[in-house]
Amino acid sequence: MASIPEESLEKLLYFRREIDRIFKAFFDPRRKEAVSGGGHVDLILDVFETSEEIVMEIDLPGLAREDIELSVLRDVIIIEGKKKKAAVTGEVKFHCLERNFGRFRRIVEIPRAGDTSNIRGEYVQGVLRVSLPKIEDRRGQKRKVPVD
Repeated sequence: MASIPEESLEKLLYFRREIDRIFKAFFDPRRKEAVSGGGHVDLILDVFETSEEIVMEIDLPGLAREDIELSVLRDVIIIEGKKKKAAVTGEVKFHCLERNFGRFRRIVEIPRAGDTSNIRGEYVQGVLRVSLPKIEDRRGQKRKVPVD
């Protein structure tokens, strides 16, 4: 019986986490508020890695740096904050209302072993870039243990 390459298993686990996230978001009670134009903001992000680091880029247009909170807990990165609705003065009749406003929170599991003690965040032109150095993941590796 042929073994499955480790890279394929990693991709499969990542795919499963994404499917779980999509289903959880779909059945989230806040979704009703998001569809109606307020209460919840969906974050769009990319996660990739280079030879030296793991990188996440999150689109957060129109936000001030102070409106964004970035934290890390074990092997997950938490991005949260609030997108405020722009003040409109006078009598207004909307013909299209697609932008979402309100609180946002996204929890992203780090796809590989990353050095969370050296995580960095940079916010430039509406894009939050989070990066952390990769470290060798020693879980699942066989090593000899001396017996006394």
